[in-house]
Amino acid sequence: MKETYYTLMCVRDSEKSIDEVMTSLVSQTYQPGKVIVVDDGSTDKTSEILTNFKNNYPDLIEVLGTDSKTRDYARIPRLWNMCLQKDYDYHLIAAGDSIFSQDYAEKIITKMSSNPRIAIASGIYGKQRIDFPHGAGRFVKQSFFFKFYDKYPEKIGYETETLYRALINNYEISVFKNAKFEHAEKLGHKHNFIEFGQSMKAMGYHPLYVLGRCFLELVKNDNIGRKGSLNMLWNYLTFKPQKSGYFTLFSQDVRHQIREIQSRKIKHLLKEAFTKSKK
Repeated sequence: MKETYYTLMCVRDSEKSIDEVMTSLVSQTYQPGKVIVVDDGSTDKTSEILTNFKNNYPDLIEVLGTDSKTRDYARIPRLWNMCLQKDYDYHLIAAGDSIFSQDYAEKIITKMSSNPRIAIASGIYGKQRIDFPHGAGRFVKQSFFFKFYDKYPEKIGYETETLYRALINNYEISVFKNAKFEHAEKLGHKHNFIEFGQSMKAMGYHPLYVLGRCFLELVKNDNIGRKGSLNMLWNYLTFKPQKSGYFTLFSQDVRHQIREIQSRKIKHLLKEAFTKSKK
């Protein structure tokens, strides 16, 4: 029997892209068992477009709604948690502007099925060069997720913390370059990577790891751009966590484990650089 998956996403005012996004999801060569969408208070034609899709695919598409009046990124994990289901092998996280190639799910699930240690994986978009699975387009193995969570942490850094949770517990995370998708909107154009820096502080990132990442982004200028890399560094340095709510630190134990993983990575890279310099 084939392994199953469902898709979850939250959208707000996505009328320019949501038709193409939904079409890419229902047209997958390996179709999801369910597509669950939270319409988070859209004021444009997003709701109308989603209703049309729901009417055309009543057994496949489920649309939930909120009466939110503002666009607030802190709401995203709460909206994802509204969609969580247990009766599938994987869940795919989509976004209101993520447009997937027709064989996207088939390629990733085929790879994940062949290696049961892979907990989280994604494809790539555009000319992106990354080592960690992307947020939108991410497949998460449900047996891993529900072993460590009952829901996504509703605090800053929730997406990346799940990746490190996998690594800490000896799972693998993967990026499959032959699985493609696109973003209709430019990455980070609305939040300018402020949360990237804040989340690194919340998760206890190693300072050298942060500096290295920001420097590479600054030099390459092909992913988040120079402005994005500087915003990321500034908000890492200036972030002041709150005592409760979304902008809180992860536990000391989690922060320590993340820093240990990054310390080993730094030592490995320094050793490689030293070895090359001697040749």
